[in-house]
Order: sequence, then structure tokens, then C-alpha cells
Amino acid sequence: MKIAHYGAWTAALVALLVAGPVVISTARGAKPPSGATETVHYDSGGFNIDAFVAKAESSGKHPAVIVIHDNQGLNDSIRDIAKQFADAGFIALAPDLTARLGGTRSPEQMAEAVGKLSPLATVQDARAAFAYLQKDSDVDAAKISTVGFGWGGWRSFMLAGSVPELYRAVIYCGSTPTRGLESERAPVLAHYAQFDFRVTGNALWTEKTMTAAGKKFTYFVYPGVYRAFYAPGAQYDAEAAKLAWTRTLEFLQK
Repeated sequence: MKIAHYGAWTAALVALLVAGPVVISTARGAKPPSGATETVHYDSGGFNIDAFVAKAESSGKHPAVIVIHDNQGLNDSIRDIAKQFADAGFIALAPDLTARLGGTRSPEQMAEAVGKLSPLATVQDARAAFAYLQKDSDVDAAKISTVGFGWGGWRSFMLAGSVPELYRAVIYCGSTPTRGLESERAPVLAHYAQFDFRVTGNALWTEKTMTAAGKKFTYFVYPGVYRAFYAPGAQYDAEAAKLAWTRTLEFLQK
């Protein structure tokens, strides 16, 4: 995206701050996801957590992925992402990490609700999602990964550092934990936008810190795009979105 004048820059910045729900777009005209879906509930320290599950059509055991939503909560966009993973051969579980406060609200209410959540409690709820998938007879328990978007990216980082059995972690424009990277167990792949001035600048520090600790971290910065480059809307970039999705699948399917 080229910035032609001050007005365009202002509009882009406003769009960045109020970016809507995340939807990964893989390719125009791609066939719709076709696997089975359901809403499930699992226990996390006495709290009942709702989650959306999408399963691949084929029989047998499948790799699984925990899809951690952004600050818009578990909405239709996140459900669509889970369906796309199912269409790629995964069992995808997308927990509603606002369940402790009564579940996902309207977009206007979500920022306030998310701000009230305990960060460590949300990580606990993500760990409980992992435990839930381990018990699913259709899941290959050795290949359970996580993908986090924005707000959910930090939680994917934290999951990789607190669940030894986690297979891989993917971060989309998520912040890096300031401590504990030496505890990361799973390989991490991160996608950043060139014009995401809040988190992309941490990529070099994250790489240096994890490499020094002997951990596996790979990242890509997508040139000329903004934070929500993978989300249909003002910041959407079809080429970058498709490339990030392809890299994500290749990483998780190794």
C-alpha cells in the first residue's frame, strides 16, 4: 500500500486501530470448507469454556490446531478460519476465551470485556483446550499445534512455553512475551506486517533471544501491508494473505 497524502495515512491508521474480525482468505474462488462442525464445552479449573470445533471429512487420526481468537472474540470470522483448517485436513478447536465473563459480546463491547480478562487465566484456558484435544480419539496427540491472531498471538507464545507436548505455534501479528522465551518448547512461526508499528519491531529481538536460547523461531515480514493484511477490509492484501496461509499450512504439516 502506498501512502499518497496525509488523509490516506490518517484513514489507514484509524483502520489499523479499529480493525474488524479476522478472516484468513486463502484464494478467490476456493471451494467452501466441507467438514463437520459443532460447539463443545470443556472444563478449565472449574470454569466452563465454550469452543467451536471443525473436523476434516476423512477418517482416521488428524493433526489438530487450537485457533486463538483476536480481541474480537470467537466470532464467525474465527469459525471460518477453523473450517479452513478442517478443509486442509486438521481438527480445529477455537475456544471462546471470554467465556469466563459470559462469552463473546458485540464488537463494540469486546474491547472492554477482553481488557477485564486475566492474561494468565486465558493461557490456562488455552492449556485446557490442548488437554481436551489430547482426549479426542480422532486427534493425533503428537501433532497438536496453536495459531493465534493479534491478541491471541501472545497466548500462542505462552502456550508454546508452558505445554511441553505442543507440536508447533504460529503467530499472526501478535506481541512477544517479555519474559520466558527460553522456555519455548515448540518451534514458532510468526507473520508480521511492515506497517504494524506496535509489534513488528520486536521480531529481531524475539529471534535473537530465542536463537540464543537454542529455540526455533522463524518469521516473515510482509512488505507494504498493515496489521490486518489477512483480514478482508481496508488493510486486506490478497497476495500477502495467501502467502502467509500457505506458509502456515506447510509449517504445521511438517
